[in-house]
Amino acid sequence: YDSAKGQIEDNDVHDNGQSGIEISEGANPDVKFNRLQNNSQHGLLVHDNGKGEVTDNEIFKNRLAGIEVRESGNPRIHRNKIYSHESSAGIYIHHHGRADIEKNDIYHNSLTGICVWQSGKPVCRKNRVSHNGEFGIQVRDGGWGTYEDNDLRKNGRGSLLVTPDCKLKVILQRNLVD
Repeated sequence: YDSAKGQIEDNDVHDNGQSGIEISEGANPDVKFNRLQNNSQHGLLVHDNGKGEVTDNEIFKNRLAGIEVRESGNPRIHRNKIYSHESSAGIYIHHHGRADIEKNDIYHNSLTGICVWQSGKPVCRKNRVSHNGEFGIQVRDGGWGTYEDNDLRKNGRGSLLVTPDCKLKVILQRNLVD
């Protein structure tokens, strides 16, 4: 909140009525080595110009997405395990959300590993996105982004879906697909 900087480290964040951790209004904390699970909404919600370094966390079994980025949120998401979200995706990015997503393991989510729409624009590099119910990465309804060097194999409906309205706004390079 209000461009705050802080550290959220080595906590068990679970069973909350909303999201496990919320970053907003320009806050820029370091969030690392936490376990975010069984929250009623997201494991982590970043919005309203929130930033943050989100590193080496285990984010699993939340009711909604493991991580949701929207409304000009722009975190750096690195080396996390994001898995087993039974009614959602591993990561959602939408409504002008941005993110630098690198070297994460995103797996066993009931929907898509990473889903981008409504002017979401991440940079996704070197992630392993596998065994999700739908696609490894889905870009639709005006989503953008750069997707490079990701392993997108072994997802239920395919490695990658980019809808026709997004094709000119998406950069795809050196991804492993099946």
